[in-house]
Amino acid sequence: MYPALSIISFFVLLLLTVPVAIALGFGAIIPGWFGAPVNTGQTVRTIVTAIDSFPFLAVPLFMMAGDLMTKGGLASRLFSFADAILGRLNGGLAIATVLACMLFGAISGSSPATVAAIGAMAIPLLTKQGYDLRFATVLVTTAGTLGVIVPPSIPMIIYGMSANVSVSALFIGGVFPALLIGLLLMAYAFWYGTRNKETIQTAAGKVSKLQAVRESFWALLAPVIVLGGIYSGVFTPTEAAAIAVAYSAFVSMVIFRELTPYGVVKTVAGTALTIAPILILAGTGAAIGRTLNLLGVPSMIGELIGGNVSDKLVLLLLINVMLLIVGMVMETIAAIIVLTPILLPLITQYQVDPVHFGLIMTVNLAIGFITPPVGSNLYIASGLTGLSVVKIVQGLMVPLSLLLLGLMVITYWPQLTLWLPSVVGG
Repeated sequence: MYPALSIISFFVLLLLTVPVAIALGFGAIIPGWFGAPVNTGQTVRTIVTAIDSFPFLAVPLFMMAGDLMTKGGLASRLFSFADAILGRLNGGLAIATVLACMLFGAISGSSPATVAAIGAMAIPLLTKQGYDLRFATVLVTTAGTLGVIVPPSIPMIIYGMSANVSVSALFIGGVFPALLIGLLLMAYAFWYGTRNKETIQTAAGKVSKLQAVRESFWALLAPVIVLGGIYSGVFTPTEAAAIAVAYSAFVSMVIFRELTPYGVVKTVAGTALTIAPILILAGTGAAIGRTLNLLGVPSMIGELIGGNVSDKLVLLLLINVMLLIVGMVMETIAAIIVLTPILLPLITQYQVDPVHFGLIMTVNLAIGFITPPVGSNLYIASGLTGLSVVKIVQGLMVPLSLLLLGLMVITYWPQLTLWLPSVVGG
């Protein structure tokens, strides 16, 4: 009764257009009003403790670094570099768009930010060279998911906190899955470019590769510093995020001179307004997760599934389907905070490694960024191009199928995720 009361109250408040963060908070405390062993004071302390976390500080810092990269010229130079390297291939500019999303994601850790930053530059160039507007929009929308699959990733940080798993291990484990997804989308871009090569013009070759590397050097150095420092153990993910902010601000002001000190302050202030709701969401999400744990929801789900599913492969398939549905209707950070404490005890019973499961959850919820009705990438891309969300969704069949293929490979080939952490850890 009490778990149902918590969940029903949450969805009822959502239907009444109450903000998600507030609905989660009420879902955490309402069962206590009816006699459940849930203390309101403890719930408030859970909210505060969830936010007052050193690892969680990486989330706003990576978001801030992404904003500074976008406004300070680093993102545009990453895209120019990708185009100079890959632009000569069939579909070269489209392939370069995917690579640019990967490079930008290696700093920002955010899918919507990747769509906004790369899409604003890539879509006009793609259409100018003869690419169909819907294809260009769909490509950027889909490649934007790489923003949270490529390490460092904000959802990985949230999962690491919720599951008490090393964030560095998640980042290292995410390297090959990210490359797999990126290569699948590049193959899609190459296929389109080959199929339509008669109508596509190319401007590639005007800038030599050497010149492209020279002009983009400071931008390319950013992911090297951040990821190299994390993987080598020189600094933690949170310290890496702080270094990314300082580096992006320095290069934007001193090297590229596209931001003034006032511009940096204004960008940071704008990021703060974006971060505030996420902080509240993280706190109340942790609170409802604690409530559901106290009410025995994980054990209930474990008994329900454990009594009907004996095979680990079937269990993972069912969890994937559930996460894909959740990703369609629930915000990513909230979904991770709520579902991780529920699913983690279950998957450990079936000997699924928590790092491997973290990548499964991340990719599932990354797909949620491009599936309606909540998929934020769809609305950002629609705003950039003027195409309706319906038209964008209609063009998603092939790239979405490729993402699902990548998800299946990641799910059923655990060594793709676990091999590199074992080597680096060793």
